Amino acid sequence: MSGKKKKTYRINQPAGKGKNAGASRNANSKNTERSLSLSGTAARPKAAAQSKMSKKAAPPSPLFDKNNVLELLTRVFLIAMAIIFPLAMGEEKYGSITHFKNSAFYVIAALGLCSVIVAMIVKVISTPADQFGVEMPQFNLPDIAVLCYWGFLLISTLLSPYKDISFNGQGVRNDGFIIQSFYVAVYFLISHLLRLRKFDLNVYCLGATIVSGLVMLHFFGFDVLNTGFSKPNWESGLLFLGPMGNINLTSYFVTAALVLAAGIYITDQQIPFPKNGVVTLSCFALMLWAELNLNTDAGIVALGVVLLAAMPLMITSLRRMGRFMAILSVSLGVMAFDRLVIQTGILQKPFGATGYGMIAGAVFFCAAAAFIGTDFGPAFVSRVRERADSLLSRRRLLIATLSIDAAAVIALFIAAFVAAKTRKSGVLYELGQIVFHGNFNDKFGHNRLFTWKRTLKLAGKNPVFGSGPDTFCTVFNEAYGEESRKFFGGRNLDKAHNEYLQLLICSGITSLGAFLTFIGSLIVRAYRRAADNPLLVCCGAAVIAYAVHAFFGYSLPINTPLMWVLLGLTGAAVRVSTEND
Repeated sequence: MSGKKKKTYRINQPAGKGKNAGASRNANSKNTERSLSLSGTAARPKAAAQSKMSKKAAPPSPLFDKNNVLELLTRVFLIAMAIIFPLAMGEEKYGSITHFKNSAFYVIAALGLCSVIVAMIVKVISTPADQFGVEMPQFNLPDIAVLCYWGFLLISTLLSPYKDISFNGQGVRNDGFIIQSFYVAVYFLISHLLRLRKFDLNVYCLGATIVSGLVMLHFFGFDVLNTGFSKPNWESGLLFLGPMGNINLTSYFVTAALVLAAGIYITDQQIPFPKNGVVTLSCFALMLWAELNLNTDAGIVALGVVLLAAMPLMITSLRRMGRFMAILSVSLGVMAFDRLVIQTGILQKPFGATGYGMIAGAVFFCAAAAFIGTDFGPAFVSRVRERADSLLSRRRLLIATLSIDAAAVIALFIAAFVAAKTRKSGVLYELGQIVFHGNFNDKFGHNRLFTWKRTLKLAGKNPVFGSGPDTFCTVFNEAYGEESRKFFGGRNLDKAHNEYLQLLICSGITSLGAFLTFIGSLIVRAYRRAADNPLLVCCGAAVIAYAVHAFFGYSLPINTPLMWVLLGLTGAAVRVSTEND
């Protein structure tokens, strides 16, 4: 610091008054000089420690920081994708919902990307030449994997004998190279420009909560969206509910978001209205109720896998265990309410022992949650909780939760073994037939095994780069069209109903390997850094839900953009944790 700056600094210091004014000025001057020229072996470690602490405990950025236009624009884009995009429907409603969602995504993504590019250009132009510097972006393993994925897609497209389909996609059910390039761009936009806050995850959950509310209104016959289907679900048998149409595609969004909401509550990351998490629990309950009545096997399986995989990650203290039990209590309460209102009240089925068991379980877990560590716990047990918390290390909790996981898996296979002998249908029956009897019936998995078995036979034709993005319909029906139409009553298949098999056939083992590396590295980094950033727990669990759901689902412009937004949020969480190391 120059002498002139020092002089100015001293003049601006508050002057003393009275007879001690001169002494005060001298003391201030000495202290100022000492602070400005502090050096030596004793000061350096302290300064380094303070610098390290300030780096880790940097104050969070405002949600809408006018000084960081790029982050502001990215957060506005996130809000548009999480809340506006799922509700977008054209005048023809379900008649053109896929086409309209496709166009809506292109418009929102193009506006978001173009606004960020323009802001970058303005920033470069307005920066003085002597202050201009170029910061090279730092890429981590997920970034490199997704770039490789995009590169392999490009090669597959260029080598494809069906170039028009590969570039533009198969009609309105588009999954071609162009739209997948937009997906990758959305990931980089969110993961690199957003300093993730719990507000961002709450926005994602809010969008799914609105969708869930519209789904349940539609389920009971209140056609708020004026789709033309106003009969209750149990009378119409409708497989289209709410603003996203197909129940399987809606389940993608709702499942991922309710897992996020559960993680937000368990890790105590609620937005402060109120801090005890009632709002978060309410959103979780509504989304779970919608998921139960969407009634997709893929969603239920995804929730089961997340329960086993994410529980050891989330439960790292007694307080979190208590909040986890509160989630279990709410879940059982919602299931009992659904059974009472719909199964018993409408369909006239007995409430039965199962219903009463759900109520008993909800009461038990509620009492356990109150005793162990939620905000609703009585004050007189606080000392007991503190003592137990000091005795239970993270390692012991991990061993306990893994033991529960192992017991649950064993119980599942026992139930599947029994069901294979005593039942004639259902998920457990099919699992038991496959695992214990080697029976891979074509009709299992809602006829998915018919498709999967034949899709695997096609994998050897173009194993490296596939036949081109979104060319499954052409390739599959060239080989199995007649057999498929006979099996499905005259209908052609255009999706493998398994995103990984679809990618294997269309873009080869290279793209599939890069995509699995991308997803896997996000999940692994979320697990490894969960102690540093609780938001990673939530994001990692939601990505697991998506990864499981994708095994039974397919990619469309209705659901896939929202999944890439989720991946971008997880990438942002990983990046924040990495930068704070």
